[in-house]
Amino acid sequence: MAVSNRFRGPAADVDLGRLLNKGLKITGACFALALIGHLAFMLQEIDSGDEEAQRPLTTRFVQRQPRLTKPMEMRKKPKPRQRKMVRQQVKLQARQTRLTNTAVGGISLRSMAAPQVTLDTGSDLVSIDLGARSTDIGVTTSKEPDNKIDMREQLLDLDFLDTGKFQAMVIQDPNDKRNITGYFHIAQAYSARMVEANIVGFVRSGDSGTSMLQNPHAVQNLVDSMNEFTDIQADFSSRMPLSSKDLLETPWVFIPAVRFTLTEGELSNLGKYLENGGFLLADAGQTVGGNEDSFIRLMVRDALATVGRRAKFRRLPNDHPIFHTFFDFDGPPRALLGGPGIGGDNSGEGRNNVDYLMGLEIDERLACIITYQNIGTAWENLGYRNDKSLYSDNTRHLQFGVNTIVFALTQEGSITNRVMEIVR
Repeated sequence: MAVSNRFRGPAADVDLGRLLNKGLKITGACFALALIGHLAFMLQEIDSGDEEAQRPLTTRFVQRQPRLTKPMEMRKKPKPRQRKMVRQQVKLQARQTRLTNTAVGGISLRSMAAPQVTLDTGSDLVSIDLGARSTDIGVTTSKEPDNKIDMREQLLDLDFLDTGKFQAMVIQDPNDKRNITGYFHIAQAYSARMVEANIVGFVRSGDSGTSMLQNPHAVQNLVDSMNEFTDIQADFSSRMPLSSKDLLETPWVFIPAVRFTLTEGELSNLGKYLENGGFLLADAGQTVGGNEDSFIRLMVRDALATVGRRAKFRRLPNDHPIFHTFFDFDGPPRALLGGPGIGGDNSGEGRNNVDYLMGLEIDERLACIITYQNIGTAWENLGYRNDKSLYSDNTRHLQFGVNTIVFALTQEGSITNRVMEIVR
């Protein structure tokens, strides 16, 4: 039976299977190309990931230490001009008239008086001594030695610079050790644990902070002695905790004969203080190797260990400069008998045989001394305050305290010495 072509269309001859196979081949080829392209892109990213990325630009901020500079002066200070005067001797000779023989007919007017007569004008004259005489006159030169300091001018500068920024500034005449001027704000160091542990002699006094009842007038008496014996204007500024940053600017501190434990922060701050020009005067009572002495040595050792230094104490010889920096001593003053106000007679004789000090040096600079002469109690002179009959002469003890302060202010490498080098 023949197939009718009545319903035959244009697509009747299309082979659907062949067309489907061709479409699948094209789709597969496109998929393969896309896969190859993705793989190539991924491999390129992986290779580029092995390269070290550049670090972004960074800015380093450096905080510099403040420089100590002179304050701006609003006016000029006139400085006298010094002239060098030299004595010279000059011999002057008298001026004499020159006389000559003139013939008649010459150009001399005197020849007209008597013609053809020779006039002898060279007659002898009476010799007259008109020479100048030199007289020795003493002339005092105003030139000063090159290394001498104008104390009045330097003191004026110190008065202007006492703005509270520096704890002390001094000028000492190199030719006269007692010719020293300046100012010093004295501080006494203590630990916060003295109050926390309720150590005898330390109490809280309201808003005024911590006050010391043990020998409360000792440091003040030393301040009065500074003002009496020297031209350094001294005052008692405060009782300073060992953890305070102001400790690093104080050239001299005193620790009394009490035992306490320092915190880690106080030890670290004390170590920096001793290493950077500080001076510590510690009172160990009257016994070498006693509780107070052992505590002070251990405290200083632990403090210096925080800055990587070892503490080695040695006995100071009696000719050490600290015994001659202002007053002259053959050694430390002997402890008062029983301590003033403690008992015994008023002869001032020492009850112990300790006639030396222990010192600690850092880079050839004396940074700490330990006394065994009950120095704090001697400064206080309790017996005189409580009973006039128990008075003991503590003048030499106060003078030795003055020596320690002057030494701490003027020795090479001290805090004040560095400040003065910068200001000059």
